[in-house]
Amino acid sequence: MDFDPTPTQRDLIARAAAVARESLAPRAATYDQTAAYPWESWHDLWAQGFLAAAVPTEYGGMGLDMPSYILVLEQLAQGCTNTTMTLHMHSVVQMYLGVLATSAQKARFYPEVVEGGKLFGSWGSEPDRRGGASVGGTIIAPLDGGYVIDGEKHFCTMAGAAHRCMVHCAMQGLASPQNLQVALLPHDHPGLKITGEWDTLGMRATVSPSVTLASCEVPPDDLLGTPGESLRSGVGLAFGLGYAAVYVGIAQRALDFTIDFCKTHHFEPDPAPRAYDPLVQHHVAEMTMALEGARLVLYQSACRWQTAPVVQRAVLAARAKYVATTAALMITSKAVQVVGGRSAHRRYPLERLLRDVRTATLMPPNVDRSMELIGKAMLDVTDEALLARHAG
Repeated sequence: MDFDPTPTQRDLIARAAAVARESLAPRAATYDQTAAYPWESWHDLWAQGFLAAAVPTEYGGMGLDMPSYILVLEQLAQGCTNTTMTLHMHSVVQMYLGVLATSAQKARFYPEVVEGGKLFGSWGSEPDRRGGASVGGTIIAPLDGGYVIDGEKHFCTMAGAAHRCMVHCAMQGLASPQNLQVALLPHDHPGLKITGEWDTLGMRATVSPSVTLASCEVPPDDLLGTPGESLRSGVGLAFGLGYAAVYVGIAQRALDFTIDFCKTHHFEPDPAPRAYDPLVQHHVAEMTMALEGARLVLYQSACRWQTAPVVQRAVLAARAKYVATTAALMITSKAVQVVGGRSAHRRYPLERLLRDVRTATLMPPNVDRSMELIGKAMLDVTDEALLARHAG
């Protein structure tokens, strides 16, 4: 399969790389240390059109196909992992709109992104359930011609910053998993309350605390699709594929730093740069090959995405996420080992990349669930409930 980028994709890569280098990277350490929303970086992404990467062109967005979208994420992640992860969450919500929203809803919501630079979050996880779109404890029920939502969500990325949040709920009276209903709530809804803190190992600037939803009244126009429609469409499976692209970007940044360090530093009494050490050469080669393997699987999955049925998309995302996870964990760890004790200093990016990739790779499906999805597919064992858990 030919993975050479088209001229349009090369332009996107160059634009994303410039934003990563000039805007995202200089702020990444500060956002990490303060666990603060990356407002300035979000603004720069909006100014360059990347907040609308998944918005159709007819609504003023980029309308990127999946391979192009993956290439953009990979470049941006080399500047700031946190900013890129929040962009990805936001962009998948725009994909949900593309699949589930009515024309009136699209005309209402897309301008908030394209013209207003607003971000949308996606809240699926619940405190007492495995990661993914867990909806057993968050119930949406009919009320006076509209609906009301009650429950609690966990890992609510951009809580307090996102303009709207897409909440994954269980429609009252319907059986799981076909009861899955998604609804958009405004950030200032009186029924939303942030109830948890966010003081974590990594991914600190994603700011993803717990949120309680108490008697949140929702008009019918704020529901996306019908119960079970989002699950059947498989749109939420794009989360896993995008995560893989972010991991590849983190790994590339760690590898680039390590190579540059080894070319320019030497340790006494050896006068030669570390690059001349056969052991260093072995480590760099191992890191390089792991990254190239992950990238090939990621690109292959992205290229097959558009025409793949839902069950196959789940496997494509799991394959890409598993290989990218194992590669990124190995590369960031080995980068610290090769650079040595200096890598523990915060003036270098490696300790932050190591913490971010260890935290980010816990996003569903994790390595064990990814392998389960792949194994079930190879053995022709279908599991709709498993797919539902990893569709958001």
